[in-house]
Amino acid sequence: MLAILSSFDQRPDHTDNYTAPRIMNNTAIAVLLIVFPFTTVAQTPPAIEWQQALGGSEDDYAVSVDQTSDGGFIVAGLTLSNDGDITGHHGGWDYWIVKLDGAGTIQWQKSLGGSGTDEAYSIEQTTDGGYIVAGNTLSNDGDVTGHHGSWDYWIVKLDGAGTIQWQRAMGGSGLDYSTSIEQCSDGGYIVAGEASSINGDVTGHHGDSDYWIVKLDDAGAIQWQKALGGSGTDEAFSIEQTTDGGFIVAGLTLSNDGDVTGHHGGWDYWIVKLDGGGTIQWQSTMGGSGYDVAGS
Repeated sequence: MLAILSSFDQRPDHTDNYTAPRIMNNTAIAVLLIVFPFTTVAQTPPAIEWQQALGGSEDDYAVSVDQTSDGGFIVAGLTLSNDGDITGHHGGWDYWIVKLDGAGTIQWQKSLGGSGTDEAYSIEQTTDGGYIVAGNTLSNDGDVTGHHGSWDYWIVKLDGAGTIQWQRAMGGSGLDYSTSIEQCSDGGYIVAGEASSINGDVTGHHGDSDYWIVKLDDAGAIQWQKALGGSGTDEAFSIEQTTDGGFIVAGLTLSNDGDVTGHHGGWDYWIVKLDGGGTIQWQSTMGGSGYDVAGS
């Protein structure tokens, strides 16, 4: 996994005895970047309309937020708490999904998962008024069924009140982490992350960890999957459908073989354009001799 990623490195180490998410805090850098431009041009920073601290007595992390059609917000992350704002905790780390109104007041919250570690990294509202969530699981009980072994992608479809409509664990016996999900124009879903597995749902693996792109139908069945990369480490962090019906993916690569050409050294941005069936149309590595990571 990534050892020196900055603030968006919120995923676990590559180990099954993982106990806490590795969230690096770059707050000081962010403040400096914000303060100096305001000072230079003598502008007044925008006022905070509202703020809300959510959680319980243990560690609670928000990772993804999307504005909802009613003007509120849906938030996803992970929690160790079973008090305060959090009820229904299953054990270990759970997905924690929170629906806020437009003023930041909690309308409902759901803890999802099993007795193992479950971590949500991407959420968005769906066209039916529900929600789609992507993350990772080590559980095979509670809300989680069909676990393949070690870390799996865990995709959960919720209705508008946060009730599970369907869930799917995807991967193989290795370490597989999903980081980004989006609903597609056909009503299905596209998921991106990384896979180290060479079995189960994963085929075409190149070596170490690959981008793993999975297209699901609207009921969560796999329509196609693609492992992309080379013999080194390749990790996808963000995916979006494009206007031509294909997909654009951003992440990092240490490879210079297989699907990857033009590597500069160290970690490079690796941007991949796919057609609607997951075939590479073009790819580009960008960066220098140091560590360069595309997060979105």
